[in-house]
Amino acid sequence: MKNLLIIFCFFSLAATCQDQNKSNKDNPCDPDVICTMEFRVIKLQIQDKDGNPVQLDSYYTEFKDFNVTIDEELTQLEEGFYPVATDGEMDSVSFEGMEVTFIGIRNGSKVVKHKMIIGKDCCHILLIDGKEKIKL
Repeated sequence: MKNLLIIFCFFSLAATCQDQNKSNKDNPCDPDVICTMEFRVIKLQIQDKDGNPVQLDSYYTEFKDFNVTIDEELTQLEEGFYPVATDGEMDSVSFEGMEVTFIGIRNGSKVVKHKMIIGKDCCHILLIDGKEKIKL
């Protein structure tokens, strides 16, 4: 009976360790992490060849399975800056990051098709790779 109890305890500890390792891989964040209340926005600055801000008629960001359009007024960006992703999209990206494509439309044509890698940390969305300023 004593040996059975020892074996049971060993298997219980092993199962617990495996569950913790799996969850750390999927979500490495400490459940007690304290984040700032700041709402982060990844933005793209678009200029013409002379360095002037480009005005787009519309824009959106292509994620793997959906598109997102973020209202410029909500992000309070300067002229020529466009929101690509916000903390609102954190559930849609991984910690390692994923490729997204910013699409800008002007006069009915796609004039911008810019790829970026967007990821997250435990609190906010992050730009992992890609330029934050482009010229047309």
